[in-house]
Parts: sequence; C-alpha cells; structure tokens
Amino acid sequence: MRPLSSPFHFALIALLAVLAGCATPRYQTTVRLIPPADAQGRACVQRCEIGKTACQSDCQTRYQACVKALDPQVEARYTDALKRYELELKQYAAALRQYDLQMRLDWMSRYPFQPYWWDPWPGPYFPPPYREPVMPTREGVRAQLEKSSCQADCGCLPAYDSCFVGCGGQRVSETVCIENCPPAD
Repeated sequence: MRPLSSPFHFALIALLAVLAGCATPRYQTTVRLIPPADAQGRACVQRCEIGKTACQSDCQTRYQACVKALDPQVEARYTDALKRYELELKQYAAALRQYDLQMRLDWMSRYPFQPYWWDPWPGPYFPPPYREPVMPTREGVRAQLEKSSCQADCGCLPAYDSCFVGCGGQRVSETVCIENCPPAD
C-alpha cells in the first residue's frame, strides 16, 4: 500500500481543488415593480394593466390566425420532409453496407489464413461514423414553421413597463447568485 503523501495523491488532490474552484457562478435577474403611492398613480397603473391585457389578447388572436393559416403549408413541408428522410435513410443504409464491407475486409487482412467464420480474437469495434437519420413528425414540422412564420411576442411587457414607470411606479432589477456563489465578504 502506498502512503497518502505520495506525489500522485498530492497532484490528484490539487487537481480536484482547482476543478472545484473553477465552477462559475450562475446568476438570475428578477424584476420587481413597486406601484406608485398616490391614488392618481394607481389609477394610471390600472389603465396600463388594461392596455397590457388588450395588447396580449390582440397578440394571441393574431398568433392563432397565423397558426391556422399555416395548415396547408404544414402538409406540404411534412411531405417534403418525409421524402428527404427516405433519401437520407437510403444513403445511410448504403454507407452502413460500405462500412460493414470495409470492416470485413479489414478483418480478412488481419487473419488471411483462417476461415472467415473463425475469429480467435475479435478486433476493436469502431462504431460507424454516420448518424442515423431521424424521422420527421408532423408536429415537429408545424413547430418549426410556427417559429419561423408566426410572432408570439408582440412587445406588450416593455410597453407596460414604460407606462408603469410613467405613472410614477418603480421598476427594480435585482441580480442574485443562485448557484456556485462566491463567498460573501
């Protein structure tokens, strides 16, 4: 048994200490809204709330109309994606056959005087360098099309925040460490 004070153990402990010290802290920013104290300011904030609700409702209506208008495009794109998948699958199968043949020929060159079915010591396994294609789904095609064509955010919250501050309220941003925090001084 080796003593614990060997150079190897010291290097291992030093490496672990360095790696533990390398963890970067994660921060999260939160926003707090402090309403105005006077009645006139609170009434103004109520109007801001009504405007924000109307903006969000209008935005949701436009988004749903955009999504509904995509139905014919979804079917066409899904059909195209299936055709692309079929072609990629054929290319993948051909590449796997070529890879299998190459592995067999490599095996034959290592053991030229033995029957092909007898392998006293199998060589290392090298996985094929190709990735199997993923079959597309109609939902995935729809989600991708929605993301590229329809706008889900209409900018209602920044407008509300500026209205809120204009009414006399305060918007306070706080950044707090939530993970791997440095020691407090």
